[in-house]
Amino acid sequence: MSDPGGNLEIRIDGATGAVSIRSTRALSAARVFVGKSPDAVVRQLPMLFSLCGTAQAAACVGACEDALGMIAPAATLRRRERLVQAETVKEHLWRLLLDWPQAITRDDERAARAGAAASSSAAPSLIYPHPQTPAMAQVMQCFLRARHQPASHSEPFRLGARVVDASGAITPTVVGSGLAAEATFATACGDLAALVREHALQTAPADWLATVNATEALLRWADTTPAPPAQLVRTLVAEGRADCGANAVKSLAALPMEDLAQGLAGADAVALIAVPQWQGRCWETGPLGRAARHPLVADVLAEFGNGLLAHLAALLVELAKAAAILESAEPEAPATRPGDAAYRAERANADLGGAVHTRVADNLDTETDTAADTGNAGAITSGVALAEAARGALLHRVEIADAVVQRYQILAPTEWNFHPEGVVAQGLAGIAHSGVGGAELERLARLYITAVDPCVAYRLSVS
Repeated sequence: MSDPGGNLEIRIDGATGAVSIRSTRALSAARVFVGKSPDAVVRQLPMLFSLCGTAQAAACVGACEDALGMIAPAATLRRRERLVQAETVKEHLWRLLLDWPQAITRDDERAARAGAAASSSAAPSLIYPHPQTPAMAQVMQCFLRARHQPASHSEPFRLGARVVDASGAITPTVVGSGLAAEATFATACGDLAALVREHALQTAPADWLATVNATEALLRWADTTPAPPAQLVRTLVAEGRADCGANAVKSLAALPMEDLAQGLAGADAVALIAVPQWQGRCWETGPLGRAARHPLVADVLAEFGNGLLAHLAALLVELAKAAAILESAEPEAPATRPGDAAYRAERANADLGGAVHTRVADNLDTETDTAADTGNAGAITSGVALAEAARGALLHRVEIADAVVQRYQILAPTEWNFHPEGVVAQGLAGIAHSGVGGAELERLARLYITAVDPCVAYRLSVS
């Protein structure tokens, strides 16, 4: 999920339909944090990632708190979740307004548009927003206002909470520094939700979720809405590509965090990070699994499988859900503490409501601040946290001893979704076996890759 480290090399043999996916990503980049203090790791790790840096920060601080026996106050947890949701809105809008339109456009359409623009003395009327248009510029500005509060505002992604004492009480850590900071944050979130309404849904997010609840309703919305995402739906259906790339790989609504944490602690951790499987199978993680229980996505899946239209519908549902949360008057407060079984069940059953999921380590004396205070010098404690990033579940695990990080591991969505035998490999193989070839095979392959989203650069070759 990071820039440090390579890209994906994807090859399709048009004659045989064989697909190969090779990653050159530096999956051991997290080793640079070994020997550093948890505070230093929490400060430095998010700077390594240009995409989903907020989700990375949430998973990092959550894992370190877990290992140190810290529990962040409810207000801090709410702020983290909202910021991850704001990042999800930003990333989904980028996909819907820029990446999908570019991937879906045929070469002859691009040439026609370029010719029309060159022959016209007036500025061309673009069907889709361009990266320099006000739409995405406004989205970025709103997100940055939400993410970077004034200097007097306490940073929510830091190790500042006290641990729970024997009575269950905690020393509160103030997330904001007054009404002005809270108002700035709320306004930025509301503005971001308004941009979703204006440029993607053209109606209130909550209303869209309630009314666009089946395939037929999605098609009616697409036929009556001029927004770019509606045009994407119309184009897929008109081309007969709604089921393009459908395959048998299942999506996980929530990663099995405890099982994976045990795997990362074991001898096969390197293989698990590079080519992850669970219960002997490949899985997809991301919007499709998280939104699968919404009536619209469930209906599209039943009719077309996990092809292009299902991925597009899931992206729209997640966008609407996150925008509805951001524009709500009050933040969603976790009903239970992160270490409680009820919390884990609640988050596993929530489509997007739990953007950040941590557990409390059970190997520490909870009356002290850190492992170093227990008198157990040299004892290793581990922590794990999961953030539901825009492209899928992001798992961080850390081992700490003597107030120093001994081991740091990151299991990112790209390794699940672009597993050599995973959802993209099987989707591309299905496209190659469907009878298309040449430029059309390459176009559909790029479109399916965009739909799942590797969040790193990739090179595609079709022979």
